[in-house]
Amino acid sequence: MQASVEKTSTIGRKLSVVVPADKIETAVQARLKQLSKRVKIQGFRPGKVPMKIVEQQYRGSATNDVLGDLIQSSLQEALSGQDEVPAVQPDITPDAPVEKGKDFTYTASFDVYPEFEKLDLEGIKVVKPESEVVDADIDRVVDNMRKQQLTWKELKRKSKKGDRVIVDFVGKIDGEEFDGGKASDYPVVLGEGQMLADFEAGIKGMKAGESKDIDVVFPDDYNEELGGKTAVFTIDAKTVSEPVLPEVDEEFVKSFGIESGDVDELRAEVRSNLETNLESQLSSQLRQRAFDALVEQNKTDVPVKMVREEAGRMIKEQKNQMIQQGIDAKMLENFPDPEFEVLRPQAEKRVALGLLMMEIIRKQELKPDEEKVNARIEKMASSYEQPEEFVQYYKSNQEALAQVQSIVLEEQVVDFLIKNADVEVEKIEASTLLNMQG
Repeated sequence: MQASVEKTSTIGRKLSVVVPADKIETAVQARLKQLSKRVKIQGFRPGKVPMKIVEQQYRGSATNDVLGDLIQSSLQEALSGQDEVPAVQPDITPDAPVEKGKDFTYTASFDVYPEFEKLDLEGIKVVKPESEVVDADIDRVVDNMRKQQLTWKELKRKSKKGDRVIVDFVGKIDGEEFDGGKASDYPVVLGEGQMLADFEAGIKGMKAGESKDIDVVFPDDYNEELGGKTAVFTIDAKTVSEPVLPEVDEEFVKSFGIESGDVDELRAEVRSNLETNLESQLSSQLRQRAFDALVEQNKTDVPVKMVREEAGRMIKEQKNQMIQQGIDAKMLENFPDPEFEVLRPQAEKRVALGLLMMEIIRKQELKPDEEKVNARIEKMASSYEQPEEFVQYYKSNQEALAQVQSIVLEEQVVDFLIKNADVEVEKIEASTLLNMQG
């Protein structure tokens, strides 16, 4: 067997392989002999058909049967004599159809793994975010918890920002009602921007029992039917109420499952949850910054097949996220998938990062730290009512355990990268990292 390799790009290769005619013939004759034992041809008993007749009728199918195995075995043999290792399954292209008595030549096209020049961040600047939970952060969360139990108190005064006004309204354009321009007992909380600015401005200052007409101009881009038009709305204010927040007392605390009713215990639990979320955010940002720096200094071509597969996974991830958000899976079938070229830059980055991590793990001989794996499982279990069962499940289920080991191994890669990097600390408020409202 003859084989030669040609470099077509930084990672592209073409391997030309010649399979000798006698090797093909030996394989074809062996296959025909197998077939002769069970083929049925009129006038002959099974197993007694002359080989010449079997070959006349079945040589084509016998050749096709053995060709795949011959290509696979010859490709493995050819690659074993080369330094090139395919990163993906090679594409096979025959140079010409198989002919009896002639050598068979085919070309295997494939990408090899890229060579990375720098597998650490020595001398590379990485900004490490640091933050801590402060009392003001806890106050924000408690205030949001109070808002969850907000009640409304009816008043006789004029409405102002923050009040809820229950209204009936009818809108008309050129004296005619229009679709969506009419409602009864409709709650409007002033200042939340749930209605058009002109509509809210018209309601502001109204008392319960008052009626008035207001002009509302629809923005040009509102919709095709109403955009740019002015409507006259007749508003009837039925009630005006102000928000009433509950006191942070024993009853309030108990409503969130803390049986002691102790406010300090509630705040301690809020702090613990915030610190857990903050730790996750800090870790995520540092990991992303380290990985971005690693990819940035190792710009190279990556196997296109891998990129296409990654793009496919990205599409599945997007669809799964949309389904989890409540979008009907059948409805998604009517929407076309994003074009590959749109996803390609991000898919290439993800493939490159995966290959870089594999190489770091290989060269540094990293293995999941058992103590860290156990610690992570214990931490995950702490939020469950029966943590022992959770821990036992993860330790006895290989698939679940492998997921945790993968996370820990990724953290070890980040630790390795940061250890040699030029780290610059950036102080960030916890409320900013956690997107806290209030």
